Amino acid sequence: MKKLSAFGLALLFLAAQALFAAAGPVAPSASAQPSGPPKLLQVRIEHMTPRVVSAGDADLEITAEVTNIGDRPITDIVAAVQVGTRQNTSAQLAQTLVEPPPATAGESAWVGVADRLGKGDSAQLSITTPLAQLGLHEPGVYPLLLNINGTPAYGGTARLADVDLLLPVLGSSPPGAGAPTAVSVLWPLAAREPKVVSASHDGGVVLSDDELAGELASGGRLHSLVDAAESQRGNAALFGSLCFAVDPDLLETVNAMSKGYRVRTDSGVVEGKGREDAERWLADLRALVANHCVVELPYAGADLGTLAQVPSEIDLVGEAVTNDATILHLLNIAPRPGVLWPGGALSPSALQKAAGAGVTTVITAPTSTDGQGTRLVAYDPLVRAGFGHASARGSGSARATEQPEVATQNAVAAVAFRAGLGGETTERPVLMAPPHDWNVTHSELMSMVDSLGRLQQADLVNPIPLGDVLDSAVDTGAQSSTDPAGMPQGSRPGGTSLPDEVLEELAEVESTAADLQSAMSVDPTRQVEPVSLIQPLHNAVIRATSRSWRDAGEHRAAAEVAQRQVRQLSGKVTVSTPSQPVSLASAASPLPLTLSNDLPVEVTVRVKLDNSPGLRPSEIADTLLAANSRVSQLIPAETLRAGRFIVNVSLSTPGGTRLGQTSRMELTSSEFGVVTVVLTATAGAALVLLSGRRIYRRIKTQGEERG
Repeated sequence: MKKLSAFGLALLFLAAQALFAAAGPVAPSASAQPSGPPKLLQVRIEHMTPRVVSAGDADLEITAEVTNIGDRPITDIVAAVQVGTRQNTSAQLAQTLVEPPPATAGESAWVGVADRLGKGDSAQLSITTPLAQLGLHEPGVYPLLLNINGTPAYGGTARLADVDLLLPVLGSSPPGAGAPTAVSVLWPLAAREPKVVSASHDGGVVLSDDELAGELASGGRLHSLVDAAESQRGNAALFGSLCFAVDPDLLETVNAMSKGYRVRTDSGVVEGKGREDAERWLADLRALVANHCVVELPYAGADLGTLAQVPSEIDLVGEAVTNDATILHLLNIAPRPGVLWPGGALSPSALQKAAGAGVTTVITAPTSTDGQGTRLVAYDPLVRAGFGHASARGSGSARATEQPEVATQNAVAAVAFRAGLGGETTERPVLMAPPHDWNVTHSELMSMVDSLGRLQQADLVNPIPLGDVLDSAVDTGAQSSTDPAGMPQGSRPGGTSLPDEVLEELAEVESTAADLQSAMSVDPTRQVEPVSLIQPLHNAVIRATSRSWRDAGEHRAAAEVAQRQVRQLSGKVTVSTPSQPVSLASAASPLPLTLSNDLPVEVTVRVKLDNSPGLRPSEIADTLLAANSRVSQLIPAETLRAGRFIVNVSLSTPGGTRLGQTSRMELTSSEFGVVTVVLTATAGAALVLLSGRRIYRRIKTQGEERG
């Protein structure tokens, strides 16, 4: 029976194959559904034109790369462009950005991509289709779907990947009801994550890797952000609408790189390779921002709500939001005073601390939060959703985090919608706010600003400086507002709190930093302020709260970096003992030690002797060590017994912070100390008294017997 069953199954399988071959290939359809996990194909758009459809455009052209990222070969891969219905309301568009609707309003012809793709193989996709065939006649913003179908081994034909994006269409007569919509653009310049793992007072740094070198080099992310912005100088209005938001931590890191830096690798610390690129990028950035709008980002992308929870003797939130002097020093321009663009909503305590530090204006999402003494200016939530949208289709869908090109296209489409292509217009300026760690290619940046230029030429938008937006803005605090996902912005948390153990570690770093600073003073010969040595520790704590860390594990690793920097600093002050056993000439012989201070400031230290039952140290006064000094010192002590024994010698600040490593001293003594002599003499006297008493009683007893 088993053999017959197997034979029967085989016949059925062969018959099914024959029927499939006779019927020919199955035509893909717009309703083909995603195959679900595992993800089999990945598609990345390389080029699309036009980005904004105007009357003179006839065709839509898309090129992309399709890659088999699954665990099996895929055959009969085809693609088509499909169009959804025109978006009529901001709520509809917001929902489309979260969950794209079925694209059934228009469809291109299906084109072949590849007959077969093995695991890891890629193929180029190219589609050119008449815009009229897609039904793109009327002005508006339309959902666009690039649909990829295929047949994986051991499966049927299905949609294996797709890309959802928005396409603005101006048409032959774009709507022009009223004045063009004012638009201003925040242009972030920040690292994708903090890189410093060690920093010294003289500016030398060690980075966790050398990725920044690639980002600063020609074609890299940071280089592209500067170069693409610089290319817009010819359009004075558009260039003037850009305001550069800079992270002081990035500026300090790149400045340190320009002077020479090192990188931590698996095989040790090596010299970094980006010195020249760092120097060139800083010079280009100075030229770009000269006489232009600059605003400050929180230091290292700190989550100010979390930072407000870290106990410290200093205002860490204030440290993270008041870096005007750093920006002025490194860019030769002062940022707009009192203006801060954090990475997300702020908790009430963070807002209060920021206001106390001098922040007067916070650029944020529409919120119902009280400004706590600051003015809250909202960026456009629909445009922000475009920059950060995530498709809700199946596992093969392309998301904005995977394809920043999709995000910039959707953001421009949202601007076009606000400017009247959706049947709604806004009288308030539209403030575009990309993610702080904006990761977009140079060509995509150019496409975005060119698209804004086309909207400007169509009299839909009027680029204006950020200063005009801030001057005319109404405080958005204490107002009820809803974000594109339908959730009230004020209900979102103001920051993700760190695990308790991480907060405790950071609190310990801050406590130790305060104690170290209290033990330091300016050395007249060096004139170095102690705060210059302690500030890197505060910066490390701030970096540990960065929003760029994706999970608690990365926050823990960053907290360990802060603790390691504390150990490195405190390890610069040490005590050493003779390498050979010390033979004490007498019971009162002092103990020889060498105290070293490799810091450029004076440090007050306290010597401690531990594990010394055979020794009674005298009271040891605190010692002031000069900067970069090495001194010998004799510690008074009294030997309590003869023989050989070990004494542990350590240093600390007067406040108790351990400095350097504990040293071991081996002692040999053949002399009795004063205490030992006194005890011996006392015992001898007692023995004589007892013996005399015994003799007296014996003589007395004998006398009585004779009598």
